[in-house]
Amino acid sequence: MYDEQSLQGIGNKIKLLRTLHRVNQQHLAQQLGISQTHMSNIEAGRVSVNLRLLMRAANFFACSLDYIICGSFSIEEEAASAVKEESYSTEEVRLLLKMLKAGKDNR
Repeated sequence: MYDEQSLQGIGNKIKLLRTLHRVNQQHLAQQLGISQTHMSNIEAGRVSVNLRLLMRAANFFACSLDYIICGSFSIEEEAASAVKEESYSTEEVRLLLKMLKAGKDNR
């Protein structure tokens, strides 16, 4: 069922995708046609997201809408993404772990 908690899950997934793709908030906001402040509010789950914006995000990250709305990240996908990247800072690892935990708590 979808409720207000779903907004936080969508925001977490967008933030995780952005982090895995090593894109900063400002760049993603520009690509989606929104302000960086609005992008921050989406990632924090403080605002609702319309379908048009979700479609732009799915196209940008080359994933399905379903993946952003209710999909989960498998350990294999996370490992594959990590292998593609050179390395993560300690802060990036902490952020990823926090988002993964938040995603599990929202189930």
